[in-house]
Amino acid sequence: MPIRQRTFPVRFTPRGLVDAFDATDKFMGACVLLKNLVFDQSNPEIVVSRPGVNVPVTSFAGFGSPGFVSVHITVGDVTYGMISSALNAGKDEPFAWDNAASAFIAITGVTNPNSPTSPASVGAWTPPTMASIGAYIIVTHPGFSGGSTKFGVINLTVPSAPTWTATDTATNNLTAVPSAVANFNNRAYFSVGNVLAYTDVLDPLTRSSSTQALTLGDRANITALSGLPIQTTSSGIIAALIAWKDFQVWQVAGDAAAGNLSQNYMSLTIGTSSPRSIAQSPLGIYFAANSGPYIIDQFGILRPLTHSVQEIESDVNAPWQNATTPSRIAAAYSGTIYRICMDTIVLGAAETNDYWFDEHKRRWTGPHSFAYDCASQYGKGFILSSSAVPGKLFFSEVVPSITSSYLDNSVAISCTLKSSTFPKTGSMLAKQVVESTLELASAGAVASFAITGIDDQGNTLNSCNVPISPLGSLWGAVFWGAFSWAASINIPKVYTVPWTAPLVFKKMAIFLTATGQTALAFGTFFARYQETGYTNTP
Repeated sequence: MPIRQRTFPVRFTPRGLVDAFDATDKFMGACVLLKNLVFDQSNPEIVVSRPGVNVPVTSFAGFGSPGFVSVHITVGDVTYGMISSALNAGKDEPFAWDNAASAFIAITGVTNPNSPTSPASVGAWTPPTMASIGAYIIVTHPGFSGGSTKFGVINLTVPSAPTWTATDTATNNLTAVPSAVANFNNRAYFSVGNVLAYTDVLDPLTRSSSTQALTLGDRANITALSGLPIQTTSSGIIAALIAWKDFQVWQVAGDAAAGNLSQNYMSLTIGTSSPRSIAQSPLGIYFAANSGPYIIDQFGILRPLTHSVQEIESDVNAPWQNATTPSRIAAAYSGTIYRICMDTIVLGAAETNDYWFDEHKRRWTGPHSFAYDCASQYGKGFILSSSAVPGKLFFSEVVPSITSSYLDNSVAISCTLKSSTFPKTGSMLAKQVVESTLELASAGAVASFAITGIDDQGNTLNSCNVPISPLGSLWGAVFWGAFSWAASINIPKVYTVPWTAPLVFKKMAIFLTATGQTALAFGTFFARYQETGYTNTP
C-alpha cells in the first residue's frame, strides 16, 4: 500500500566514481563502486557491463617458453614489443605481431649478446620504452649491459623483414644506458640521468655533435618523456617535449637546427614516478602523480584531471595516493577512454585495479577486474599484456558490441554498483522508504536482479530480488504465438523494488550485483521517503 502521508521524492542515477562515502558535496549520482560497469554511450542515465578481455589475440605460438611481455607499442596494425623466451635463456627477444593478418612478422638478427636481460615481473623497476622514429623503432631497456649495447633497434627499412640489433649512438656515444626514449622533431631524445641527449633528424642512431644534450634542472633523474602539441594564440600549434622527474615537469621546445631549442619548467612540485601512466590524447597528456591523476592540456597548462576546468579536485585520488608500486602503473588512451591500472590499497584491501576516465562524461568508472602492466592503442580498443597471464596479448574493446564476450580470460565478469550515501537534506529527522523503482535491462538469461539497501555504516537495511520481464524473441527466430516479441535493442524498463520491510535510515546507499552479459543495464533508482518522528536510528 502506498504511503499516504507527506513524502519526498529522491532520485539516484549513476554518474561516476568517487572516493567519498557521501555524495552530498561531490555530485548527484556519485558511486563508490562501478565495478566492471561503463557508461552507455547512447543513454546518459545508464551504466552497462564492460566488454570482457577473453580470448588472447596471440599466445606466441612458435616462441620457446614465452613469458613476461615487458613492453609493447602498436604502430599501424603491428604491435612491436619485447618478451622473455627460451631463444636466449634469461633474455628478452623482440617480436612483431600483425593484428590485421593475425600472424607474426619474423625479426632477424637476434643474438644472445644483443639481447637485454629479462626484467622481473614484480617490484619496482625502470620500465622499458619504445619510440617510432623514421624507419626505426628504438627500445630502451634496463637489461642492456651498456658499453656498445645501450639500446635496441628494430630496423623497418623493409617492413616485411625487420631486423634487430643493439647499439650506441654513433660519433658521440651516450654516457650510460638510457632510461627512456621519445620522438621529438624526428629526433630520438634519450634520458640519461638528468640529461636529455638527442640525435640527428630522422637518424636516431647518430649524434653528430657532443653538444646535442640538455641538462634539466637539478641532479634528479628524468623518469619519463612524451611529446605534446601545444596550441597558442599567436603561433598556432607548436610542438613540445615533456620530461618528467619524480616531482618535476619540464617542457622542451624548438630545435637545435632552428637555433631556438629551449627548456622551461612547468612544475617543481608535481611529477611522476609512473612512466607508463603517461598517455597522449587530443585534449593533452594524462599522467599519474603521487597525489592523483593529472593532465597537461593542449594549452600547456598542468592541472588535476577534473570534471571541469572550474574544479580543482579530482573525483578519484585515493588509488593513486595508495599505489604500492608506482613504477608498475600502466595506462593508455583509445577512443575517448583513458584507462589506468595499478596495484593499490582500497578500503584497507590490496588490489590491482583498472580505472577508466570517459572524456565525454568527464567521469571515472571502475575498478575493473582485468589487470595488465602494458597497454597500447589499437583501432577502437587496446592491446593489453599482463604478468598475471604471461605469454599472451589480449584485445580489449571500449564500447560493447553484438559480438562482445563478457568473460575475462574465461572467467565470468562480476558487475557491482554501490552508490555513495544519500540524501543529506535540511531535515535532521531519520527517514523511511517503502516505495522504490529501478531501471533494469538484460538480454541474458536473468530472471531477477539482487538489490540491497545499506546505511551509512554499511549495515543491511533490506535486500530483495527485482523480477524482470521474460526475454522476447526476434522476428523470424521462433514460431508465431510461442514467445513474446522483442526488439534488437534492449531498452531498460522501470520495475518496482519489492522491499520486504521499510528501510529506516539517516543516509542510505544502494548495492546492485549481476554477472556481466549482453545488454546488462543499471539505470535510475527512485524512492519516496517519509520523515520519521525521531532524529537518529538506533
